[in-house]
Amino acid sequence: MQTDVWENFISLNSTGDLKSEVLGPARDYVSQRDGSVDWNEIELPLDLAMNRDVSPIPIEADRELYYGPNHFNYWASGVRDLMQILEWARGQGIKLESSLDIGCASGRVMRHMHYQTNIKQVMGCDINRLHVDWVARHLPPEITVFQNSSIPSLPLPSESVDLVTAFSVFTHIESFDTTWLMELRRILKPGGIAWLTVHGERTWREVAPGWPLYQALHAHPDFAAMRGLPQLPSDRVIFRWRADRSYSANIFYRDAYIEKCWGRILEFKGMFPALPHFQDVVVLQKPNP
Repeated sequence: MQTDVWENFISLNSTGDLKSEVLGPARDYVSQRDGSVDWNEIELPLDLAMNRDVSPIPIEADRELYYGPNHFNYWASGVRDLMQILEWARGQGIKLESSLDIGCASGRVMRHMHYQTNIKQVMGCDINRLHVDWVARHLPPEITVFQNSSIPSLPLPSESVDLVTAFSVFTHIESFDTTWLMELRRILKPGGIAWLTVHGERTWREVAPGWPLYQALHAHPDFAAMRGLPQLPSDRVIFRWRADRSYSANIFYRDAYIEKCWGRILEFKGMFPALPHFQDVVVLQKPNP
């Protein structure tokens, strides 16, 4: 596999080949349920959810190693995150008929948008071609999936999407965060929402051993001078790993920057801990005319 082709400076694995190995559906791993991923049985009975979703689960290497060998928790975490979105949207009286999951990976949340909701048009994109290939090969054909790049451009019509989600995406966008938000503003319908997770001030204060970010952060040479600071030293703190590639950094944002700067592009609706609480959710809305 070539790694030095020009496409890989703005995307990942553009010439890669997907392995054929997959796991069984969620029901095969329900014995791994340990209670660490919350499940609202009243909102969505577990048996019903597993009966609806009979698609395979990706192996660890095909899902960014999320949840390690606990395949049930990987699957259940997508339902948990989706339920948080749906609860918020219901509280605001927002009807969701179309969705785009940016950085969809191998469909951790997107598969549940298809199987567990009435969302009519489910779409996803990822910078990693192998993830796109996995979804296209193993999840239902009604899901539209495509590869994007780090350039802030999406091949979708203006005002065509009710919901844009981006889990652990803006945590790695070292440049063009506001340009990406302008693109989200373009594709969102009036009243549509963007549900984005970030590393904010709370993450900076609370990051601890056992968090996915901890080891990488403490291994970065630039972090030594900042270790112990109670506050972020600037609006955007970037720990870049590769100078010649995009999507190769960890980013922290000041909360005020998000509210004041991002809020100029889309209306700032709130910021609160994600589930789990390693990151914060930022909710933005495209104003109605």
